[in-house]
Amino acid sequence: MLDTVRRSALEEPGMGNIQSIARKGTTYANAVSPGTWTAPSHAALFSDRMVSMISNVSRDFFKTDRIDPWMVRTKFLEDRANTMAAKLSKLGYNSTLFSNNPFLTSSTNLGVGFDRVYDVWLDSNLKYNRGMADRFMPIVNGGARARKLMFWTSYFITRMLPGTYLDRLYLSLRQRLNDGVSEADGTYRLDKGAKDTNAILKSFLECKYDYRPQFIFINYMEAHENYPASKEAAIPDKWLYLGGIKELDDRTCRELYRAYKRRLHYLDRMVGEAVGMLKKSPIMENASLVITSDHGQFFGEHGLLYHSLPPYEEVSGVPLILANYENGRQVGERASRDAPVSLNALHKSIISMAEGRSDHLNGNLRDSRYVFSEHMGISEGWDEGLLRLLKSRSKSARAIYEAKNRYNRRVTAAYRGSMKLVHRFGRGGDELYDISKDPEESDNIIGNNRDIALELARSIGSA
Repeated sequence: MLDTVRRSALEEPGMGNIQSIARKGTTYANAVSPGTWTAPSHAALFSDRMVSMISNVSRDFFKTDRIDPWMVRTKFLEDRANTMAAKLSKLGYNSTLFSNNPFLTSSTNLGVGFDRVYDVWLDSNLKYNRGMADRFMPIVNGGARARKLMFWTSYFITRMLPGTYLDRLYLSLRQRLNDGVSEADGTYRLDKGAKDTNAILKSFLECKYDYRPQFIFINYMEAHENYPASKEAAIPDKWLYLGGIKELDDRTCRELYRAYKRRLHYLDRMVGEAVGMLKKSPIMENASLVITSDHGQFFGEHGLLYHSLPPYEEVSGVPLILANYENGRQVGERASRDAPVSLNALHKSIISMAEGRSDHLNGNLRDSRYVFSEHMGISEGWDEGLLRLLKSRSKSARAIYEAKNRYNRRVTAAYRGSMKLVHRFGRGGDELYDISKDPEESDNIIGNNRDIALELARSIGSA
């Protein structure tokens, strides 16, 4: 799982290792992520349900004070969820999760069903500045009541300040908080845990591999923001841009995308290294390899930045590559599939293969008449209480509060063939695109195709 890699990113120069696997394997040109950020997408894939059917990831993360700010202890699946890993364990597979992602851990229940979970992110990402990380932990550990008290105390202290000064102070402290979090987890570096993950994988293959059938799930976080870009050119806080406080101009987007590509090139090297280790082990004598992503990333398209935002192609369209190996060598499939397919289709196909009903993963993923990508709301809800207190006196806090509310609304993309409806459930105008002719989704053709739009809207209600 290449976290935060949009479909078009794998076509970039410098992605030779993954492109080489793709050329010999089966690629899906229109794979669709079930969600718009990590937790919903993984929960849907692991449990084979639509995001809207999983209460733990479809709730309102912005308007609740019962979660920790960075959601590293939030439960995204039920304690006894019957996940893909749990099903594979019952079929005799040894299931192992290697995760660089704070959302994808044993603590958040996205590791439910795995026999062994390596929470690589905890040691890998915090090692760069343990002292800074320790200073932030009381915010996480203090609970909702302690954070509410902190917000109210801050508010009363600043009531005596003039509005213009308060606004500058708020922006300054917000930037310091962003920088502090970034320094704490080494987020500006190229490596976000891949090197440590590969070292642990190597040790696992040498010492823990017991010749049982294996299911290994690796999440690499290198493509996730924030990026090693110049702070003068690009401030790594998307809400400053979405709130109109900073201009999301072409220069900013280019700088961020250049830094994104640097991470992608590094990620490709790490994936190549991991696949090389697997090929040298007995595990690849008979195996299937899947390379995909949980969601994409915006860099200014549709006026948006990063993800956890409406499911336009930059965030809903993800790579999907299937490769099969025999005796350590990739078996040449050299096939491409154009029909939209949800990542959820992997769930049944992997279980079917494990049960012996198919030999390999290839072009046989279950086709559905309709495919969906669901945005249930934003994930960045840690500061809702503070923004609500400050918005009457700070224009920046008000702008961010309004922007978060604007994007904290359900939006579902429904696909049928090349037609895609962006459905807003009565809030704002729906959009219809023929993505085969208009991959940039710039020409809304709903006016002349209301029958197709109505069919796709009905498919959402009946799913």
